[in-house]
Amino acid sequence: MFPVTFEELDATIDFQGIGIETRKGTGYEVSAFNVRHPGGCLGYRFRERAGQGGLAYVSDNELGPGGKYDVPEGWREQFVHWMEGADVLVHDAFYTTDEYDHHRGWGHSTYREAVELAIEAKVGMLVLFHHKPERSDEELDKRLAECQAMVKDRGSPLKVVAAAEGMTLEI
Repeated sequence: MFPVTFEELDATIDFQGIGIETRKGTGYEVSAFNVRHPGGCLGYRFRERAGQGGLAYVSDNELGPGGKYDVPEGWREQFVHWMEGADVLVHDAFYTTDEYDHHRGWGHSTYREAVELAIEAKVGMLVLFHHKPERSDEELDKRLAECQAMVKDRGSPLKVVAAAEGMTLEI
């Protein structure tokens, strides 16, 4: 999709596939986790090798009871353990609860499910991501306020923000 071909770039590009594994480099590690999306998809966690926190990035993932996915028994518990204690979780929050009822099996989560997951995994900040393209800024603000109220009602220290174009996160 990129308008410039690899041959036109003044760079050496080396692609390496990653499966359900952890790769370590100088001062960091990247681990992948199989998530629930038609055709398969991976979530990634980036952190300092010795550190706990870091960033968990899950762009497409169905947390609700939809679809038939090739994940093991106990997947949810393993998923929570994989991201537990992350400083930041960027997670799919495509649907409202009402919308999800018509899209089970499409590989996306609701705002509320993303908040529940983040609280359960004791992450520091949840970034609501992969917004439904038709959603207006006003609608996003409303969903964000609902999520923040949900966190407050639960007595959780979780911080919730909505991803926005140009947003920068410091971890």
